[in-house]
Amino acid sequence: MPASRHIRPLPEATLRELDQQYRATNNADLRTRCQIILLSHEGYSVPQIAKLVRFSEDTILYWIGRFDSEGLPGLEDRPRTGRPPKS
Repeated sequence: MPASRHIRPLPEATLRELDQQYRATNNADLRTRCQIILLSHEGYSVPQIAKLVRFSEDTILYWIGRFDSEGLPGLEDRPRTGRPPKS
């Protein structure tokens, strides 16, 4: 089982940005990633967050780690390789 982990303490401005992005985005993946970080900040454990958002604990740890290293931009999708989708 993955180790228990929480995000680093966050400044109030970052929390406001996360909350604003959570409420404003139409991207469900980004919304869930913001929710993961906000729940971790509120003291929820990795297993509790995984249960709430229906992701694996490894996925929760991945997004917490990426946020810790890259901040808010780390929650965005990265460019994908391969052929672009047809519109």
